[in-house]
Amino acid sequence: MKPIWENQMWENHTLFFVFCAIALALVMGISALIVSIRRQEDVIAVRQKPRIGLMLYGGQDEAGWNRQHAEGVKQAARRVGVDVDIIDHVTFEQAPAEEALSRLSAEDGGHDFAIATSADFAAAAEALHAGGSRMDIALPKLDEAGKSCVPYFVRLYQGEYLAGILAGLTTQTGRIGYVASTRNPEVCRSVNAFLLGAQETRPDVRVLVKFAGRWSNPDAERQAAAELIEERCDILNSHQDTMAVQAYADAHGVMYIDYLEPYATASSRSLATVECHWDMVYEAMFRDYLRGRFRSMYWIGIEDNAVGLSGFSQRVSDEARVRVMVEEQRLRENGSVFSGPIYDTDGVLRVAEGETLSDAALIHLDWYAEGVEFL
Repeated sequence: MKPIWENQMWENHTLFFVFCAIALALVMGISALIVSIRRQEDVIAVRQKPRIGLMLYGGQDEAGWNRQHAEGVKQAARRVGVDVDIIDHVTFEQAPAEEALSRLSAEDGGHDFAIATSADFAAAAEALHAGGSRMDIALPKLDEAGKSCVPYFVRLYQGEYLAGILAGLTTQTGRIGYVASTRNPEVCRSVNAFLLGAQETRPDVRVLVKFAGRWSNPDAERQAAAELIEERCDILNSHQDTMAVQAYADAHGVMYIDYLEPYATASSRSLATVECHWDMVYEAMFRDYLRGRFRSMYWIGIEDNAVGLSGFSQRVSDEARVRVMVEEQRLRENGSVFSGPIYDTDGVLRVAEGETLSDAALIHLDWYAEGVEFL
């Protein structure tokens, strides 16, 4: 039998070893926690400086749609403090579009977020995600809401409405030409809003529409402009990605509305420019991304200074400018353009008196208002 003092010594040793084991475990746990925190900080630091990819189907210096998006992304990126890599001249065919997106997804560890600046890139984006890519992709296609991509656009129709106000005040023949790309909700909203604005100041106005068939089709756009002029249209407007319509109108002495940016010449017949500030959309998108969560949709307009009518020429009277400014202020207050009664080209009542089209209806708009005619 061991002495009592020897038993106490053994118990003390046992307690000492237990204490040391607990202390070691705590030290290791704290060290692991520190490492974990450092890793977490590394992840956060990367997300605070993400790499943004921009995909254009034209050149980034190409006047119109492509240059406006390239400049808008660059401005927003500078303000937010993120890096942007641009891939341009990407065709709409799925194979090259998918290859360009795949390059952004995989290149040097991959981009966190990519912006594909045409709805025609939607199929390539879907294929990339189906293949397992986790890169976020934004598309200017509002009906993508709730799907794998981030939908965005500006409320372009608000600027078109203001342009219609001005055109209705200016036209002498009461016939205004409109060269449109394709039949889709975006174009439909613009044409209808332009007509509704023109009817506010010239109730008997007619808007003649000729489709060019594609977003960028300069030969067809010039031909459409020529046909509209032959139909006695004394003002031309367009929803195209090039400046072909403006150039043709200018060369043939016909007044026109600029779209996206001015077509400036010494003998310019421009009235004003429907201007889109894409940097406002992209900045909102980038800031939300840095916070870790996108909105369901980015569709902002005149109330956020993302759309407007600017660059009035000397051909526009002071009275006309004031009228446009009054309408602009009204839009800033309630944003309403499509308020009833509105009938379609078949005489069907589409928006009743006292009603306003919802965003859901505008996103899928597929009818044209009474007063629109097609060549």
